[in-house]
Amino acid sequence: MQLFDTRVAVFGAPGRYIQGRGAIHLVGDCAATIGARAVLVVDAQIQNLVAGLIGESCKLAGVEITVLPFEGELTRQTGGNLRRLLTADPALVIAVGGGRAIDAGKALASLSDCGLITVPTVASNDAPTSKNFVLYDERHRLVEVGHLLRNPDFVVVDTELLISAPKNLFRAGLGDALAKKFEADACMARGGTTMFMARPTRLAHAIASHCYDTLISTAPGAWRSLDAKTVTEDFDAAVEAMILMAGLGFESGGLSLPHAMTRGIPVLPGADVVAHGLQVAWALMVHFEVLGVEPPSELVELYRLTGLPLSLADLGLSEQTDEALAELAEATVGARHVHNLPFSLQPSALTAAIRRVEERETNRRKSA
Repeated sequence: MQLFDTRVAVFGAPGRYIQGRGAIHLVGDCAATIGARAVLVVDAQIQNLVAGLIGESCKLAGVEITVLPFEGELTRQTGGNLRRLLTADPALVIAVGGGRAIDAGKALASLSDCGLITVPTVASNDAPTSKNFVLYDERHRLVEVGHLLRNPDFVVVDTELLISAPKNLFRAGLGDALAKKFEADACMARGGTTMFMARPTRLAHAIASHCYDTLISTAPGAWRSLDAKTVTEDFDAAVEAMILMAGLGFESGGLSLPHAMTRGIPVLPGADVVAHGLQVAWALMVHFEVLGVEPPSELVELYRLTGLPLSLADLGLSEQTDEALAELAEATVGARHVHNLPFSLQPSALTAAIRRVEERETNRRKSA
């Protein structure tokens, strides 16, 4: 994506975003506008839940599909491995599942230079809307971010599917999305670069801010609706914020320290099993500390309501050594998003900020 630089501002978005109950039944009609041959890359754990529905929808629309279940780690070899299972390149890929399955579909679409429809079955991240896909090593450490030439053609979000997903996945998506306003703020103030290597747009910055406002007002109700397994107005609004608003806000609005820290957090012992969104949520607390500002009280209240992490202990990563935190800091300051801060961040300053965040939360709990 080296098409742009900071002489221009760039806004990217999917061709169509579709959300609602039963939206999955529209996948076939959407696919037919792109081509007659599709590959369904689907998370193997939910294949029985959704493959039949999508297959029937595609059959009615005259689209032939080949099903490729995906499981395991997403690596540099994933796209090539999937492509070798095909006899010819498809007209489009339909990527269904959580972040890994959707990114696996993106990797295949990138190699095949074809259309793409994403169908998230959880609200754990905003991957469905973006052109990016992340690749990991065998220890689940991020090694590369791939880029499609364009965003997905269609994003189809069936809220009836998402309401049945585990609450811990919703929690992770919430943590990831809440950070986007503050990262876009930092990028805009710094005059930094976005995922397009260009300046952020004012629209994306406004979307990231509205994403935060929407979640502060609707996430508590959405959280309760997950227990009842009932799609409410709050749940519908929160899902739109977590997938669409957060996706547009970060890609064209910019990222900052919280996402830079996802390069460093995985070096900590045991951190390889911590969900991306939970890493971002804790890193946002560090972001505030580095900037010398207090986290908004309504944000902290939402963290406590939904179990988002305010400390390393909340992530199951307490009692880290100075050496481990130093390694985290070195990996973080090497990530390009860290430059979207108002000043140059030194590793020692980052480790000191982490210690202050941890000490403050420890003292609060002792006095509670």
